[in-house]
Amino acid sequence: MIITTISELRLASPAHALDSIDGLVGFIDNSEHDFLEDKLGTPLYDALCQWYDQNPAVRSSVSDYQTGYWNRLLLLAQRCVAFDALGRAIGMQAISVNNAGINMSIADDYPAPDKNGKTIDLYRDTCTKEAHAALNQLLRQLEQWCKRPTPGPSLDSEGSESNDSTVLGDSVAERDEIVALWKESRYYYLAAALLIPSCEVLQSYLNIYDSREKFIQLLPDLRFIQEEIIANSIGEDLLKVVIDFARDGKLPDATDSVPSGTVPSGTVPSDSVAGEKTSAANSSKATGRRDSGNLFTFHFSLLTEPTLTRLVHRLRKVMVALLVGRTSVLKYAKEQKVQAHDDGVRMLQNVTEYLKSLVPPEPASPVSDGTVPAPPPSCPVLGGSAADNAALWTAPLL
Repeated sequence: MIITTISELRLASPAHALDSIDGLVGFIDNSEHDFLEDKLGTPLYDALCQWYDQNPAVRSSVSDYQTGYWNRLLLLAQRCVAFDALGRAIGMQAISVNNAGINMSIADDYPAPDKNGKTIDLYRDTCTKEAHAALNQLLRQLEQWCKRPTPGPSLDSEGSESNDSTVLGDSVAERDEIVALWKESRYYYLAAALLIPSCEVLQSYLNIYDSREKFIQLLPDLRFIQEEIIANSIGEDLLKVVIDFARDGKLPDATDSVPSGTVPSGTVPSDSVAGEKTSAANSSKATGRRDSGNLFTFHFSLLTEPTLTRLVHRLRKVMVALLVGRTSVLKYAKEQKVQAHDDGVRMLQNVTEYLKSLVPPEPASPVSDGTVPAPPPSCPVLGGSAADNAALWTAPLL
């Protein structure tokens, strides 16, 4: 447990007049395991409990930034647990059970609560709201620690080089340890395999009140939209390139892949296979195309920074529109959901049309009489057979 004294409970929630924590121990333990542990992840929660047992907490406000990373994490976590436990306990605290039966608990110097229970409900709702607000602050703080770079060498007042990690003692090591443990939690802020990987990115397209909890609840819907709708419309290979570019900001290498079927999975290329790979790479450079694996061949016009930047933005808008139309986590009127779904389908069709416009037709081979047939206008050349390309661009949207 990370709250064991009444002073710690009062530090997190001072608006109570309890003299002992004994009556709340069970509620506090339940709150830690039901409300806090999965957000931190079991490895980080266990490490925090161990640090709490071995180190006296600094009795200060949660805004004190001079107390070390573990202590700051503890103070934020205690607020989450305190409000959640008080909200859980209020129903039992309002009742007195003795040999005479069940009675309402009433203090001599305080008026009795209203008979319809609105006061108790208001207190419980307030505690629940504050518990989730404290939890969001805790997750935001962990997210900031993950994004903050490790301090490097700097110049001291005398002009000589010093290292911030030495000045801060074990603080940087504490932060790195916390971040490494939190990465094992499902509430870790970065879902790197998604085009919308974090709450911060989603918030810039849809107002979810900056709630990290709500973003985690939306992840199954985001994965379904990306894997079953977006990937089927633009192809898995191109989608992977767009995601990698959105995450790392790097353009793909033009010769980093082997044509499909050249090298079986789990084998080492032979000299002949290596020659085929070199030949394919040279052919790609000559024709302006790049083999990307199992689906189709990219044209270089799809792999420029402006194009990929535009695709990232437009596909994220598609995902958000389809998310509003699909999810039950966000509360919208039925008319809004239908309109968002229709907008998402239309925007996805616009994206596929945009991709078609970027790919110039392959030069046709002259036939026996010396004439050059025109390429079919309905089938842009992305590599592979015409049937494969047609299937790619006519994939179902939903």
